[in-house]
Amino acid sequence: MKPNRKNKQTENIKASKSSLKVFLLFLVLVPLVLYFRVANFEFSTLDDTNIIVAHYNVIGDIKNISQAFTHDAFMDNMGVQFYRPMQTISFMLDAQLGGKEAWIYHLSNLIWHILVVIALFFFLNIIGIKKEISFLLALFFSINPLFANAVAWVPARGDILLCFFSLLSFMTFLEYFSTRKTIYILLHAIVFLLAVFSKETVVLLPIIILSYLYFVEKKKFILRNIIPFVAIWCLSFILFYCLRRFVLNASMFSEYFGIIPFIKNLPSIPITFGKFFFPYNLSTMPFFDNTALILGTVLIIIFSVITIKVTTGERRIVIYGAIWFLAFSFPPMFLRSYISDIGYEYFDYRAYLPIIGILIISGFLINKLSASVSFKKMLVFSIPILLVYSITAFFHSAVYADPISFFTSAIKVNPQNSMAFNSRGCMYLDNGRTNEAIADFDNSIKACTTYSVPYNNKGLLYRSLGDHKRAEYYLSLALYYDTLYPKANQEFAYINLSSEKLSLKKYEEAIVLVKKGIEKYSDDRSLHNNLGLAYYYTGKFDSAVVEYNKAIQSESNSFIYYNNRGKSEFRLNHYPDAMSDFNKALELKPDFSDAYFYRGLTKMNLNKFEEAISDFNMRINLDSRSGEAYHFRGIAYSKINKQKEARDNMNKAIELGYNGKD
Repeated sequence: MKPNRKNKQTENIKASKSSLKVFLLFLVLVPLVLYFRVANFEFSTLDDTNIIVAHYNVIGDIKNISQAFTHDAFMDNMGVQFYRPMQTISFMLDAQLGGKEAWIYHLSNLIWHILVVIALFFFLNIIGIKKEISFLLALFFSINPLFANAVAWVPARGDILLCFFSLLSFMTFLEYFSTRKTIYILLHAIVFLLAVFSKETVVLLPIIILSYLYFVEKKKFILRNIIPFVAIWCLSFILFYCLRRFVLNASMFSEYFGIIPFIKNLPSIPITFGKFFFPYNLSTMPFFDNTALILGTVLIIIFSVITIKVTTGERRIVIYGAIWFLAFSFPPMFLRSYISDIGYEYFDYRAYLPIIGILIISGFLINKLSASVSFKKMLVFSIPILLVYSITAFFHSAVYADPISFFTSAIKVNPQNSMAFNSRGCMYLDNGRTNEAIADFDNSIKACTTYSVPYNNKGLLYRSLGDHKRAEYYLSLALYYDTLYPKANQEFAYINLSSEKLSLKKYEEAIVLVKKGIEKYSDDRSLHNNLGLAYYYTGKFDSAVVEYNKAIQSESNSFIYYNNRGKSEFRLNHYPDAMSDFNKALELKPDFSDAYFYRGLTKMNLNKFEEAISDFNMRINLDSRSGEAYHFRGIAYSKINKQKEARDNMNKAIELGYNGKD
């Protein structure tokens, strides 16, 4: 009999290993096939271009890896309260493979998602859920439409990383208490530190881990056993806190962070719960809506009733799953974006880690039922559900394919989404679809009359069309509505409107306006440059030089600022200083025709007529319609007694409509 038992045990082990391979194969292939097309998707332009494209000079060079710890998630330290070093590092690694192209960042999101799915399978199995049930739950998680945005939207990377490293942290902790092998303490230290630098929500992970050990495993804390882990957690948090405090020193306003935002964000709990089981009204930029809220609340009640009936007398794991769901849901809810009323109130991917608590409860419930239901029957029951969810996820993920699809999806779900209208208008404008852009800007204004950005965009659009009066009107409205929000970045409104005042030759108005802007943004180089231009056009050349000096001090590599200062120096007859500035401008931009022209004028005043002609030649080569360049080249020729060339150039200047006035 013993040999038969051994043979049977060996066969069971082989069957178990074989089923494990099959499970893992499906957990990789199903989400891979479902989402592989995301590799062809573009950036959405909502955050991803700001994080990656706008800062590719940093992201693109792995030597800058230290900057992941010294900058916020947007790489600009402009007061954004998101510190995501691991997210930034992961983008840096992507850039080494795919550069600035969107495909590598999308594909990387998918790969990380698959790793999470595999980790989830092992995690559920480790905490006592049967392997077959763990497989089905992990598979369900992998294709759930609620998390299509986690895969298809690049900025969701931080939550995927948080989930992956949190699961590994949990498993290494449990493995240590199961095996007492020191290697698991070391592994835990590594993955926990990676989780900490993925997202702040991890602060609750030690509590969740210890709660499981005490309430579910019913093990008493032995101080000497948990001291190494407590030390790891404390040191990791101290390091994170110190670095984050150094980088993010801006204070948060109570309406954006604290109890008030938490209360306003409470609907996200029943809504995301409901969407997980019933993926209704999915959007790229979701708002709270009553239907989803009611549906989610009803599903929570139904789920709770079923759980209570099935788990009579054994509710520790159920309570633990609920604690997991709520504990990881709460931290993001204390933050509410200042654009919540016009753009989005929450994101589905924020439920990525919390929803595992619901899977823990579900796994326990199915475990209880599995005694009377075979795995084959569960599989037969699950396949139609998995197919429906897969199809839903497949079609929903398509709305992340390009910016216009992204914002159109948001508008379709909520026609009052002012930010989505404005953003889609910008996309239309970039594609040359001016009328559609104007219509979207108008719809954005209609949805929220105090949202300044569409006014600004309409103003810039009309400026590009040469309609400066309309441009001035809309840019004035943009500044007016910006001032309603004291925390808004208003410098751009001052810059754009003052530029339009300069175009309309309203120099005194421009001076008053820019001075107001400089009172608030004293270091803004563009404001100092615009004030310099206003002074220049009103003949206050000394004052203009002072403002250009401030602009250059702030940004020393702008050819425009050097050229503008050179023109003021020229008007002051400071020819050597003017020459130096024009030379610097051309060093920074060798094809800058304006600098060639004014350097030519400067050389004429220094009696360097041959060199002046050479500069005018360069101006004409770059701009053959420059009548003024022909005119002054003609004067320069006359100074060296080349009268025929002088007459020809003068005639050409007249032909081009230049009347000889500088």
